[in-house]
Amino acid sequence: MKVTLLGHASVLVELDGATCLMDPVFTDPFEEGAVVSCPKRTVYPDRLPPIDILIVSHRHPDHFHIPSLALVSRDADAICPADPLIVYALEKLGFTRIHPVYPMGPILSPEYELYPTQSESTTVQEFGMVFKDHSGTFWNQVDTFLSNETIAVVKKRFTGIDLLFAMYASQNLEFFESRSTLFPYSQHGRNLEAALLIDPQVVAPAAAGFRFCRDHSWLNAFLFPISRERFLADLQDLRPGLDTQIINPGDTLTIENGQISHQAGASDLAVMETEDTYRLQFDPTAPIPDLTDPNPDGYSDQHLTRSIDRFITNGMARYVRKGYRTGDSVVNLYREYQVDYSIAIVFPRAETQSYRFEFGESDVRLVTHNGAGEPADMMHHIAASALVGWMEYSKSFFYVRAYSRRSGTVYDLSEEEDNIKIQPKTLPDLLMHYLLNESPRSNLAAKHQIDRQVRDALA
Repeated sequence: MKVTLLGHASVLVELDGATCLMDPVFTDPFEEGAVVSCPKRTVYPDRLPPIDILIVSHRHPDHFHIPSLALVSRDADAICPADPLIVYALEKLGFTRIHPVYPMGPILSPEYELYPTQSESTTVQEFGMVFKDHSGTFWNQVDTFLSNETIAVVKKRFTGIDLLFAMYASQNLEFFESRSTLFPYSQHGRNLEAALLIDPQVVAPAAAGFRFCRDHSWLNAFLFPISRERFLADLQDLRPGLDTQIINPGDTLTIENGQISHQAGASDLAVMETEDTYRLQFDPTAPIPDLTDPNPDGYSDQHLTRSIDRFITNGMARYVRKGYRTGDSVVNLYREYQVDYSIAIVFPRAETQSYRFEFGESDVRLVTHNGAGEPADMMHHIAASALVGWMEYSKSFFYVRAYSRRSGTVYDLSEEEDNIKIQPKTLPDLLMHYLLNESPRSNLAAKHQIDRQVRDALA
């Protein structure tokens, strides 16, 4: 078996009887221009061997990259989660042998076995993948959160894991919600624990080889608290003598007769251009820039102003008022806590327009004015062009989140035997909830994005 890292989470696995390509992302930037591979690399898709099996682990855009999928032969068998939108995209691209699978169900051949592994995530349909042939066993964890039970089942099925691509980064995605800069002690501990429970012959940190770029680059100081080196150093402290490897784009690992050899830069399919992971230094003291709108898509001021005002004053306000009558669950939460919810729109001309929903017992009042307005119980500040791109389905939340700032101070207050208890209350962000779940055609938003991406990829 030969395993080649093409960069980030893109992996080529050459087995006895099959060549497998997992989560191909061949070009930079990706995730709608928000991120690039790190270390910096160049991939040469035209040099790939014929692909027998294409594997998509989940629908996040740094793993499910339609322009790269469009470069893969349609003769390949495509394995993916039972996610209707992944299946739809593969069909639109022209794949005809599509196999939606569920985790923990083996895919058997006389020469090899594939075994999709379960994730404990409840927010996305995803799997990792175990690859096995006569030479050994490789487990690509990808982004999956592993339970002890899943690890035990895999270890029972396979006599040993030779090579593990481990989840390690503990990316601080909570920063987008709360601006939290706390070190992720719990998740880092669990990632270490999972790797040690699996007890592979070789561990390599993987599937987090990217950084934010352009207007998003300031996020790198906050979102990547665990480096590859730190993860492996902590593993070594816990299990001295454990064989650990840092792998870069273009590196290959060969498994043969229980031995694993690592050849740095041996592949001509991908080349590491620069070892620039120093750009990911965790620094929670770094400055957070003011929210501005660079308007990269060149929307006119008139289009931004009219689209947003119509969206909020007609769409959102109508949904909220209807929610009072129908007992909508989200509206009821805001009503119960008498929340003041503020949306501040930052325009390219550096002006701000605010919309404030004041939830009362029997009705809601919408107040609009120039400027950021007074602080509210819940606030969402967002760049105008990002919001319009999101509203019009040309941008996804993965792109928009860097142009968004959110906060909330809603809580339950109680007193027990002279002890005051304050329990934070997490309410769904009203703008996000409406846009993703309640606005007209919101149920088709992801499909529209896929249609556009497929159209562009096949043009």
